[in-house]
Amino acid sequence: MASPASSALAVRLSAVFNDNIALLSICKDIALEIQQKKLNLSTFVEELGPLLVNQDVSAREGGVAALSSVLSQLPNDFLNETELHFITLFFCDRLKDHHSIIPAVLRGILTIVQMIHLPHDAPALLFAKMFEHVQCQSQLLPDRRNIYFIFITLIQNRLDDLKKIGPDFIYGVISSIDGERDPRNLMLLFNILPHFIREFPLGHLTEEMFDVISCYFPIDFNPVGTDGVGITREDLAESLAPCLYAIPEFAEFCIPLISDKLSSSLKIAKLDSLHLLYKGVSVFGVNGLEPYLSELWPILRKDVMPGGDLEIKNATFKALAALIEVISTNEKVHQTFIERILTDTRTSLCDVQLSLFRPAEKLLESIAAVNKETCTYVLRVIVPMCLGQYSTKTSLTDKVIIIDTLNNFMKIASDLGFSIKSVPELAWTDIPQLYFDELMKQSTELKSKLIAGLTIQRSYLKESNRVLLYDTICNEIDTGCEEVRNICHVCIAAFANLYPNEVLALVKEKLEIDKDINVKIKIHRLQVLFVIAKIPKLANEILPKVLTIGNSIDPEISLAVLKCLHKLVATRNSNSDIQYFLYNECNVIDKLISFTTDISADKLSLISSICQSIVRGLSVEDQQMITDRYVTLITHNTCESVATIIISLLISLRQDVKLTLDNSLLENLYNLSVNSSNPITRIMSCKLLSVVLNKTNDTEHSEHILLYLQEKIKTNLISASDITVKQATIMLHIWLTKALVTKGSYNSQDYLNDLAQMLKHDEVGEYVAQEYKTLTCKMEDTLTSENFCNIKIFYKQRIFQHLLQQNHNFVNNSRQNYLIALTYLLEEMPTELLYMHLSELVILLIESLSLDNGQLVLSALVVLKLLLDTKNNIFADKMQCFIPKLLELSTYQSMGVRITALDCLTSYTNYPAILTNKYKQDVLEKLNMVLDDKKRLVRKTAVKARTRWFLVAAPGGIKEQ
Repeated sequence: MASPASSALAVRLSAVFNDNIALLSICKDIALEIQQKKLNLSTFVEELGPLLVNQDVSAREGGVAALSSVLSQLPNDFLNETELHFITLFFCDRLKDHHSIIPAVLRGILTIVQMIHLPHDAPALLFAKMFEHVQCQSQLLPDRRNIYFIFITLIQNRLDDLKKIGPDFIYGVISSIDGERDPRNLMLLFNILPHFIREFPLGHLTEEMFDVISCYFPIDFNPVGTDGVGITREDLAESLAPCLYAIPEFAEFCIPLISDKLSSSLKIAKLDSLHLLYKGVSVFGVNGLEPYLSELWPILRKDVMPGGDLEIKNATFKALAALIEVISTNEKVHQTFIERILTDTRTSLCDVQLSLFRPAEKLLESIAAVNKETCTYVLRVIVPMCLGQYSTKTSLTDKVIIIDTLNNFMKIASDLGFSIKSVPELAWTDIPQLYFDELMKQSTELKSKLIAGLTIQRSYLKESNRVLLYDTICNEIDTGCEEVRNICHVCIAAFANLYPNEVLALVKEKLEIDKDINVKIKIHRLQVLFVIAKIPKLANEILPKVLTIGNSIDPEISLAVLKCLHKLVATRNSNSDIQYFLYNECNVIDKLISFTTDISADKLSLISSICQSIVRGLSVEDQQMITDRYVTLITHNTCESVATIIISLLISLRQDVKLTLDNSLLENLYNLSVNSSNPITRIMSCKLLSVVLNKTNDTEHSEHILLYLQEKIKTNLISASDITVKQATIMLHIWLTKALVTKGSYNSQDYLNDLAQMLKHDEVGEYVAQEYKTLTCKMEDTLTSENFCNIKIFYKQRIFQHLLQQNHNFVNNSRQNYLIALTYLLEEMPTELLYMHLSELVILLIESLSLDNGQLVLSALVVLKLLLDTKNNIFADKMQCFIPKLLELSTYQSMGVRITALDCLTSYTNYPAILTNKYKQDVLEKLNMVLDDKKRLVRKTAVKARTRWFLVAAPGGIKEQ
């Protein structure tokens, strides 16, 4: 009989069964008393007696739930083995109770199986009763989930104890998971089942285990509402596959399943099957695959010969390559399978004009790349066929295709470490000689393919052949067309890596630039010399020599040297440190500074960019030396070109380099940025000021710089300075604003406000609008992380949103300037951001299209085209505004506007036909006039637009969507 105290506890618990929060609070208190040894667990269970033996099912359920809740509040190592044995027996007994009590029992079992001191016989006791009394799939979702968590916990922690249960446990798991449909539960199961399958000998239950998993393949899942929150079809498919190839024994069931699904017309089924095959072959091994190879190949062949969908074709190649890699361990099986493929493709390869030639070739390329053995089998067939055809073909197109095919297979063989001639059956071939004989032909395309092929064979060419090739390359570099010269550049660079001494001798003998030769030939030679100068062993010999003619009297030669040098330093090469070599060994900075006499704008711009690239790659110490040596030249040098180059050296300094803008330097940079007659000098000075401010913390010194510059800017805009100075002042302010916004400075908002106000300036307001794009330009090369600047994420969005908020402040004359600035920013913003302000932007776009400013209209149309392609409903609602306006603009004076307006009209045909059909007749009539436009590109775009509109709501055309 329960004591008064126990009766009181039972009554107390009963009173809060319907209040989960209160029940949890009481259970926490009880768990705390048990931990503090104030209450014994067995005593607590005894006190629950009145509830646990109560005839009322809900009372018994409440008692079990209270016990489970208390247990869940205890530490995992608190209960000893004896106590857990007692609790295990109790829950086993409760599993026989009414079905409504089962959920509370399962929660209790899930808690105790996580306990460290769980008895070794507990898993067997628990599962025996669970399998006997609990039908998993008849339980609610949360309860099934708890059952799976019980499985997972014990499989992970008590594997040896579970193995003692034997086949009964495997059968119980199969029965429990059979028919599960919830995606979250399936993800749990798919993640544990591969481990379970590998650890437990399935024996006679192997097929049943596979069947219960394979019923989900391929995954057909479309999330609806909260079903499978965060789980995609791809997640389920990715997790299911390892279950299906978990053990080699699954091969006899999995391969037929793959074959069946590969015959499906559903793309998803094919891709999942190919992925499963790709992943599974290594597990199934050659013994598991061999019985099904004759069945698999014809099915795979359909997707590559000829094959339609590129994604399926690539997946098939990938799966086939993995399969061949596995069966290569058995020479007989491997040979039989490859010969079957070669037999089936041979007829398609006998003539390059056959439609299946290319598909067959690509198939053989994919399998030849697997390993040397497979490649050898393929080469024995493809090489004789190609050589035989080449000897009989007269068509240049056919010859190009054959050479290209040979090149592809030579590349595969070379990558695998052997040459075609090393294959005993192909020892009779002499492909290099064939290529040299054909090099005499004048076809540019064929010549390019032949040189590319000889480049591939470079490791296996005889010295005499290499000499012959060098002669040909040098002749092509001097007199050949650009396409062949580019191939020759690649070729000579490849040979220079392998035979640097030979190429160096070639440079001295046949690529000399010191002689009095034709300017074009000298430029061609310079281009190739800079290509091979990337190679460390050749850089020492070549770079100092080519730099000496950089200051050539001939401006064409000088410009060519600078272009080549810019290309060299702008591309980072992992095999050599060109920047350091040019700086330390070639004294390149001083040389570039010496080039500034009577320099053109193009050369000055190139030299500035080269200097930035070189300094960017140097260490802090070297950059500091450059700064200390050259910075004073900005102040003391009267040559603006020299000052411009020095400025470019300082733009890409690391933040650790000390560069102080003293009053003299600050004043000089300001004067250069505003008053210089050279536009490059002006912009470079603005950039340096912006970079310095960006890299400097908001200190008193930076405030001094800003105050000085702001005073100058205000004075210039108010004074009667000429328009050029005012425009230069505006550009300086834009770069200062960008510097502060990109680093997230506290006063950046003030500068954005000032810039927005400048849009209202009578003289330079339109110039401000046109240059607003500088703030968010995609082609930015100054305020970037590569130049070690502070760049905050979303700074572009901040600029855009600030300007958008100024909409109501612009009326009358300044309105057009505002819209120009805004449309420029719109082109730079991500579509997701534009969505957030779409209703407001649509109104502004309509307004922009109504103004008579060609540049504004074009910018608005570019943005409209981008947004129309999203098919947002707002553009369907505004058809009555946009379509008539686009038709009007299709005859606008600017060709760019006409073309973009027509593109927008074409985009509207992707909207529901029920909405566009009422505009169809009017659009067709208006576009009929545009078909006679004087510009070919406009006529071409008009034809496309009119054709699309003609198909709107037409039978077999663009239907209602």
